[in-house]
Amino acid sequence: MNEKDIQKELEALKSELESVKRLNRELLTLQEEQDSLDFAWSGNLGHWYWDFQVNRVTFNPMKAMALGYTKEELPEYVDFQFFTDKLHPDDYERVMDAMRDHLSNQIPVWEVRYRIKTKDGGYRTYYDRGKVTKRSEEGAPLFLSGIVFDVTDYEEERRRLLEENKEWAIQSKKDSMTGLYNRANILFELGKLVNEAQMGENKTVSISLLDIDNLSHQNSLFGPLFGDEIIKKAGQIINDNLRDGDYAGNFEGGKFMIVLPDTSKAEAHEFSELIRTQLSKADFTEPAEVTSSAGVAQYQPKETVSQLFNRADSMLYKVKSTGKNQVQS
Repeated sequence: MNEKDIQKELEALKSELESVKRLNRELLTLQEEQDSLDFAWSGNLGHWYWDFQVNRVTFNPMKAMALGYTKEELPEYVDFQFFTDKLHPDDYERVMDAMRDHLSNQIPVWEVRYRIKTKDGGYRTYYDRGKVTKRSEEGAPLFLSGIVFDVTDYEEERRRLLEENKEWAIQSKKDSMTGLYNRANILFELGKLVNEAQMGENKTVSISLLDIDNLSHQNSLFGPLFGDEIIKKAGQIINDNLRDGDYAGNFEGGKFMIVLPDTSKAEAHEFSELIRTQLSKADFTEPAEVTSSAGVAQYQPKETVSQLFNRADSMLYKVKSTGKNQVQS
C-alpha cells in the first residue's frame, strides 16, 4: 500500500470514528432523556457504562451534577477513579471489595450503597447497581453497565425514623409519671444483672426498695394530686443521684426499686440514706412532712431474683414496723 492509499485509509478511519462519536453522543442524550422520563420520581441519576479495557466511564451527567459539578467541569474522558476517589473513607474498602468480587465473577451483580463527596465538601448517599455485560473468553471483564440513584433524602428519613423508634422503645420502658423504668422493665434489668452475677460476669448487685411513708394519709389530707407530686419529686431525686449503669423504677404507687450493679450492701445503704435525707428536705406545695423508708439487700451466690427481692422487702417491712423514716440492710 502506497502513501496515498495509507492517507486515504486514515481519513476513512477518522471519518468513521467521528461518526461513531456522534452516534454515541446521540444515544447518550436519548438515554438521559429516557432516564428523566422513566425514573424522575425515585432519585434516578441515570445509567452509566464502563469500558473496562480503557478505563473510560460514560454516564448521565446528573450523577456528577448532583455532587455540584457542571458539565463543563467534567473532563472529556472520565475514568472509574473520578468517582471512587470521592468515596467516604469509611465506605471505600467495602465498595471496592464489592466491585472486585463482581469483576472476578464471585457475585452476579455489583450492588452497593455509599456516601460520595460533593464539590462543596459534603456527602450525598448513592445506591449503585451494575454488572459486567461482556467478558472475554477467559472470563476477564470487558464492559459493564449499571444505574445509580441518589438516596440521600431516603437515608435521612430512615435515620430519623430509627432515632424516633429508638426513643419510642426507650419511652415504652419508662413510667410516665417519674420517667424512671416501669415495674416490668426494672424487674427485667434486675434479672439480667442477677444472671450476670450468677455467671460471674458481675461482682455483685444490690437493690434498694424505697417506699414513701404514709402516702395514703398525705392523699387524704391534701388530695391525690399532692400524692402524685411527692412521687414525682422522689423519682427526680432518685434519678439525679443515679450513677452510670444504675437503674431505678417506679415499682408501684409510692414504692421504688433501685438496682445498683457492682455495689456492696454498705454502699447501697449509704445511697438509700442519701435519697431518704434529700426527700425529707425537699420543698412541696403543701406544708407536709414527707419521709421515706428503705430496705436494702445484696445478691448472694445462687440466689434467684425473687429471693433477692424478698430479702430487701423484708428489710423494708422491718423499717415500716419500727417507726419508718429509716434505712434497713
